[in-house]
Amino acid sequence: MKRVTDIVESCVNGLEAVSDAFDAALAVLDRLARWLAIALVGVIAVAMILQVFFRYVVNSSLSWSEELSVWSLVWLVFIGSVVLIRDWEHINIPTFVNWLPLRLRPYVIIVAKCLSIAFLATMTYLGFEMILFGFHADAPVLHLSTKWAKLSIPVGGALMCLFALSVLLKDLVRLWRRDYRHFADQGNPGLE
Repeated sequence: MKRVTDIVESCVNGLEAVSDAFDAALAVLDRLARWLAIALVGVIAVAMILQVFFRYVVNSSLSWSEELSVWSLVWLVFIGSVVLIRDWEHINIPTFVNWLPLRLRPYVIIVAKCLSIAFLATMTYLGFEMILFGFHADAPVLHLSTKWAKLSIPVGGALMCLFALSVLLKDLVRLWRRDYRHFADQGNPGLE
């Protein structure tokens, strides 16, 4: 039995090393996603300020500002979700999980994360399928194909899958190490 435990422990050590390397690689993507999200917020703010100025001061509306803002917002939703999933900061209601005994919580949390990854993988697959085989119109003002806005779905979904896998790997290692405090704090803002 000790031999099996040693083998599993060495596998977990290897998994932890892979998780750390994976997390380091994702740190670059995280910084890029954060800067892109900031830039998209800036684009939306500038376009809306210009629209208000031109409509109410110059008395001539801009034709492109609303369309640019909507497209930027679509990308911001998916890129912003990538940023949030890195530390599993999406809105959640942990009431049910908090009612569970501490030793059972990790299993429920891990199953929930696996289901989230399955959803994200499905969304990514269907998003790529929509890009490849879907109907794409040209935007009336910007004259860009709508596939560029739709591309945010598979790109954001794929990145969210990568970040969610990183979080799941960490959780699996912590479960093996019996770090129940990590799972006790999940979903409770300010406790992690």
